[in-house]
Amino acid sequence: MKWSRYSKFFQSKRNGWLLYNSASGAFLEIGEETVPVISEIMENAATFDFSGAVGLYFQLRNNGFLVEDTGDRDFLHILKMRRLSCNYAMNSMTLTIAPTRNCNFGCPYCYENNRTPSMMSDETVENILNFIKAYKSVKKLRIAWYGGEPLLAYRKIKKINQGIGELDIPYSSFMVTNGYCLTPKICEELNELRLDRIQITIDGDKETHNSRRFLIGGGKTFERIMNNMDTLLRSSWNGDIHLRVNVDATNCEQFARVYHMIQDRYEEEMLERIYIYPGFVSGEETNPDISCFFDSEAKGNFIAKLAREEKIAPLPIFPYIKCGGCTLIQKNSYVIGPEGELYKCWHDMGEKDRVIGNVAPHSQWNTALLAEGMVSGNYLGDEECEDCMLFPVCDGGCPQVRMLNNRDGKKRDHCSYFKNNLEGLLEVYYEQKYAQKDKIESISS
Repeated sequence: MKWSRYSKFFQSKRNGWLLYNSASGAFLEIGEETVPVISEIMENAATFDFSGAVGLYFQLRNNGFLVEDTGDRDFLHILKMRRLSCNYAMNSMTLTIAPTRNCNFGCPYCYENNRTPSMMSDETVENILNFIKAYKSVKKLRIAWYGGEPLLAYRKIKKINQGIGELDIPYSSFMVTNGYCLTPKICEELNELRLDRIQITIDGDKETHNSRRFLIGGGKTFERIMNNMDTLLRSSWNGDIHLRVNVDATNCEQFARVYHMIQDRYEEEMLERIYIYPGFVSGEETNPDISCFFDSEAKGNFIAKLAREEKIAPLPIFPYIKCGGCTLIQKNSYVIGPEGELYKCWHDMGEKDRVIGNVAPHSQWNTALLAEGMVSGNYLGDEECEDCMLFPVCDGGCPQVRMLNNRDGKKRDHCSYFKNNLEGLLEVYYEQKYAQKDKIESISS
């Protein structure tokens, strides 16, 4: 019997002693009188005499703080097996399709600013449909409409959607759009696309947004986007809006303003369909002149401050196990550009040296590049990650950043925002969820 490596025991500045386990998700308040006992168990669980603390033993054991000698190792193997199985699943497919690289916005921080605009041909549309048909084991399909601005190629989207509908494969889709082209007609047709989610991006309040997110050649966009959101929420479409608020070191105070603005703008029924979250603008590689959040610690501090001071939790403040995955490391996930070219990362689109293949028949694939992303971008074999107590609740961060680090030996930050802010975020969570004593699970010896 030993103390689990995935346990965190700490003294909160305002709330006493707290105990968390990332493998089980258990989170307990510890009475002051029990602290010396817990400390002794942590030092040597194998020889500790639990005869006078049977209740404490079962609570620690049932919540994963005490494990068998091989318990942590066994858990690690099982977790890695499940995540590898998810990455290499053949019965599902995710395709990010960019019918165009054209965009009507001229955002200065856009990583696609140096990419050649283009529009998808009808031939490429047919090649995409045949590409999907070739994966006969696929029983579930997820489409992400991307760009450029995908609504500039709305007719191509409808044509692809119609073709997929004839393939008799269950599928759903979501869209990343700047929101400027969401006309009333399009809003009423979105259910036909099996579109359950739309991501719309703004950069702050009206003044800030219009100074950063403007039309090519100049032109304000904020009011049009907000009016289109109004139309969308009042249309027959039954999906949700994910409102991304771009945040960097120059406009971080804008997030709370936008959040409260949205709360005031919409009635409760509509607010249930709007998820507002920060999008941390990253320009370290593509636009070093932008003042950005470049590390996980800054992100964590920002989220904790919002939760504590504004009572807003735009991103999870309690770490829990999830099984997600990125296109780069998932076998049946691809990004398809307007010429039918295939990539393994959204950020690679338009970069010729990042193309792994094409949906056109008989095209050659760059298997080495494909393998580099799936293997070098995967965190499951990273010894440093395995030693981290947050391994169970972390997805390893951005796989492309990890792959680039392995390629050139640099130390770009890819860690979770929980890593350097765990105690502070758990404190906020405690205060939000367990402040009332009758809701606190307290243990004692």
